[in-house]
Amino acid sequence: MNSKKNLALCIPSGRFVDFGFFKSFASCIGQIMLSYNVAIFTVASPMIFENRNEITRKAISAEEQTPGLLFDYMLWLDNDIVFNFEQVQKLLSHLNSGKDFISGVYYNPHQNEIKPVAYYKDGERYKWLTEKELNGVMEVDAVGFGFCAMKMDLMRRLFDKYKPRPFDLRPLPDGSIITEDEVFCERAKELGYKIHLDSSIVVKHAKGYLPQPFSFSSKEKEKP
Repeated sequence: MNSKKNLALCIPSGRFVDFGFFKSFASCIGQIMLSYNVAIFTVASPMIFENRNEITRKAISAEEQTPGLLFDYMLWLDNDIVFNFEQVQKLLSHLNSGKDFISGVYYNPHQNEIKPVAYYKDGERYKWLTEKELNGVMEVDAVGFGFCAMKMDLMRRLFDKYKPRPFDLRPLPDGSIITEDEVFCERAKELGYKIHLDSSIVVKHAKGYLPQPFSFSSKEKEKP
């Protein structure tokens, strides 16, 4: 009897795929497939938020068209993230232990600083976390979707309510935008789910964004 979980591996892409991501993916996919029953979904266009929606529609459609198929988990990997299998394994282990949504940490430039891509709600906007606020496995209001995973039940519920676009953008009166990952997390929280971040899982943006000084000694060390 096959006891492996069914995993939808979701990779939205722009026009180009960074080699750092490709190397990570090529190094990990065999081990991932040994651990899970994997279906890979990817869409490429400049509109990343629509890529996320189309990938979701493809995964839902695969379930509907394949008798007996139900995904247990969704794993989202952006095509500019550098990671290793141990980090994927640790991320998914949180779902095995009962979390509904979990993200690792990666960093991007924001207002002349390098900050983790995770947020707290601040009125109608979102405020970036600082490095000092990271504290083990913690609850936040939103994260980026570069390296995260969720139970498929969460996605089914969101898709049922917001289809065909569980990911969406929300413009604010001043012209700024609430991004698709923030809107998704907001919607998930409205349905009663919690957004968790494991700050010990530190993956790298392909451009190498990390706060300075930074050491992997107390984090998940990235393997070459």
